[in-house]
Parts: sequence; structure tokens; C-alpha cells
Amino acid sequence: MESEPKRGRGLFDGWSKSSLKSLLEGCSWQWALQRIGGLEGGSTPHSAAGTGLHAAIEWHEQCRIDGLPTPDEAELILAAYHEATLDGGNIPPNLAAIHGGPEQAAQWAAELTHTWYHSDVREKMLTYTPIAVERHYEVGVYTDKPTLRGYLDWIGRDEGGVVTVVDYKSAADTRRWTDADKHLVEAAVYLYLASTDEAFENEPVRMEWHVVPRRGEPTILRGPTMNPDLAYFTIQQVSAAQAIMDAAAYKTNPSWNLCSERWCNFYHGCQVSGQLSPDEIQFPTPAEAPLPPSPPDGTGG
Repeated sequence: MESEPKRGRGLFDGWSKSSLKSLLEGCSWQWALQRIGGLEGGSTPHSAAGTGLHAAIEWHEQCRIDGLPTPDEAELILAAYHEATLDGGNIPPNLAAIHGGPEQAAQWAAELTHTWYHSDVREKMLTYTPIAVERHYEVGVYTDKPTLRGYLDWIGRDEGGVVTVVDYKSAADTRRWTDADKHLVEAAVYLYLASTDEAFENEPVRMEWHVVPRRGEPTILRGPTMNPDLAYFTIQQVSAAQAIMDAAAYKTNPSWNLCSERWCNFYHGCQVSGQLSPDEIQFPTPAEAPLPPSPPDGTGG
């Protein structure tokens, strides 16, 4: 596993797939509360179960990279259960009361891992050659600063030797995973990052999602191959998100399907009491924000 540090709340240091989707397709106000304001959005058993599944598959694939025997099903299920339980500790009480807490997350993670282990999706993966799991990329887009960053679940070569980015997805079912065009931001960002890798210079790089549902059979959704139009689309997305941030033009999005007390930990404060609404909180633009504290003597800066 790559050891690059994950980003913390209340610290903006570059655009990611999730940030772009939150600002441009979801609720930019929710994003600002977390990434600028530093508030805890919390997890859900659905996302915690996905964390568990990711941990199991990552371990499986890292063993293949290292030339070691892959863990058996019981070991993978135990790893998924453990990681989901840990992440489930971040589920806020109000969301746990609706969806379930760490125990639910761990149960789902174990079931998802069992499903994946016995699926055609895993059998297909075994015909691919892994190069890295959770590889971290940071690249400039329209400035010389690292403006786009992310972790790729899996990157390697398919059975034909083509460089392939695989993103694992857990889901209730596969209905959302039938049309790659509906996940274009995700594909564009991941392919843009992978295409900057000197190891793959001048090679085609393509995208796949490996979807493991709680109901039904796992499936593979094949996405696009990196091309100039996708590169331009990525730059447009980053530019649009940066414009929102530069103007501090964050807005609530009540029509978003996740704007609900079932899914958003800020819903009551934002939509009911108003304590977390734009009427009560004003975020500064980057030009207005105070400079970070100077580093201690001798540390540079």
C-alpha cells in the first residue's frame, strides 16, 4: 500500500474526484462545511462496508504484486470485518439510528467480501497483472501547483496488456452501474492521473469499475480510454470548481438526492435550524483567508 498521507478535514490542498463531484454534482455547501470549515460529516454503514471490502481486495492484490500466496476467503472476510468495524466507529449516532452502526457495516463488509471472492469478477481480475494498489498521484492541471490528486484503487494491465485503472465499488445493487457516461468525472480524473505516470508514457490507459452489490451478482462496467477530450473535460472541471472556491460561492442543494436527514449529518443544522446554513456562516475567499502559521525555525518555508 502506498504510504502517502491522506488529507484532513479543514485543509484544502488540491482537487480530488470526490471534491469535484461534491462541488459540481452534489452540494458545494456540504463540501465547504467539511473541507473548509473542518466539520465532521461522519460515515454510514454503507461507506464503512465499502471500506472493509476495499481493504480485503487491496490485501489480496498486494499479495499478488509481492508474489505471495493470496489470503483465503476466511482471512479476507476477517480483514473486511475488522476494517468496517473501525470505520463504522465514525458513524454519527443520528445516522446509526437510521441505518445501523458498526455491527451493520461489518456484517455487510463480510457478505460483500464473500460475494466478491466467489464471483466471475474476481476470476477476471486474476487474468490481469496488478502493478500497484492505492497508488497516490499529484499533478498540476492549469498551474504549476499540485491541483489534482487522488488514490487509484488498482492499476495494472488487463489480459491483453493494456494499462487499466480499476475502481472497486460496493452498492446495494448494480442499477447505477450500467452507463459509464454517468460516472465521467470519476473516469476522467483517474485516467488523467494515471496518464501522467512516466511508466505508461504514450500507452493507452482505460477505466473499469468492479461493482460488488449486496443484492445480485458483481459486474464489471467498462469505461473510456484516455483521450484529448477527456483531458480537456478534466481541466474544465477543475477550473469550474476552482472558480467556486475563489468566489466562496458555495450553495446548498436541496434537490440533491442525498440532501436528507437519512444521509447528511448537517441536514438539521442546514435545512431545519439554520445554524449551519449560508445565512449564518460565511467562508472567506482564498484571497481573504489568513495565511497559515510560519513553520518553526530551521524547517524551511
